[in-house]
Amino acid sequence: MLKKKLFNSWDRFLVPYPFGQGIFLWGSPIWVPRDADPVQMEAKRRELETVLNRLTAEADEEVMK
Repeated sequence: MLKKKLFNSWDRFLVPYPFGQGIFLWGSPIWVPRDADPVQMEAKRRELETVLNRLTAEADEEVMK
């Protein structure tokens, strides 16, 4: 079990205790055109949200093993 302090906040902020385990994950870059219109910006925002949610779930799964 991961030794941590989990805050009851909107982002589930977590502080690992010393000598605990952690994991770093990252996805591919998400490129946003410099001249993106509001529709393109919303599409990129949704793409980012999807990737972040996937990476969070993957990280949670890995550290709970």
